[in-house]
Amino acid sequence: MIRFNPDTERKLKEDLANVGKSNQGYNIYATVKGSPNHRRIGTLDPKRTAITFDGTSNLAPIIRKNELEDATIVGELALVPIMISTIQSAVGRLSETRVGKAKKAMLTLVAKLLRRGIISNPPKDPQRVIKEKDREIEHLKRVINAKSGLYADQIARGLMIPNVQDYPFDPTKLVNLPEGFDGVAVEMKGSRLHIDFVEGNYAGESEFPSMTTRQRKMRRAIKQGKVSVRLSHLILYSDGTHEWEIID
Repeated sequence: MIRFNPDTERKLKEDLANVGKSNQGYNIYATVKGSPNHRRIGTLDPKRTAITFDGTSNLAPIIRKNELEDATIVGELALVPIMISTIQSAVGRLSETRVGKAKKAMLTLVAKLLRRGIISNPPKDPQRVIKEKDREIEHLKRVINAKSGLYADQIARGLMIPNVQDYPFDPTKLVNLPEGFDGVAVEMKGSRLHIDFVEGNYAGESEFPSMTTRQRKMRRAIKQGKVSVRLSHLILYSDGTHEWEIID
């Protein structure tokens, strides 16, 4: 089940306790920015697996991180696994608002989907399998070529050394700095922002790498935790005015 932020979770539990019906599910509302009006557009089932939209045949399964990680790439498509029970539940809720032929059509859709799982899949056409594999190979080649191009570019700019393989950061994220250290690599790892200052020096026979006075001061400040990180966000408005949003 998906989780909302802790404050929302707490409030929803209080609401469910007040209603006394934990199997009711959740209403989904949309609000136009700047408008005080809230319009109901659909529902989210009690297990929070899929959203159905009122007055339509549309549904939106909730895709979690682990399901994205299990996705299969076929050409330009990403095939994400979704539990059949999720689709069953969503289509069932859609059919509740329909009568006659419309209701029968929705339930027939579920029946067809279930039969696909029961009937063994027929063998694929060998030529089709080959084409699918060729598309996967081409996709991987494009990814490899893109990565190779980034590495080659970094080497040409002097930010990477060909015989060094154990970078403690993503070297393709490395950019030059005009002064101080040679460069900086900025990347997101999970929910944390990582900033790596990078400096390369030759030690020689003395086995002691040389650093400029400025670099030594910067190194000392990092070692002592005397570092301030902030985001200076310049916002430009259509009337020609601007403001700075400072986040630290």
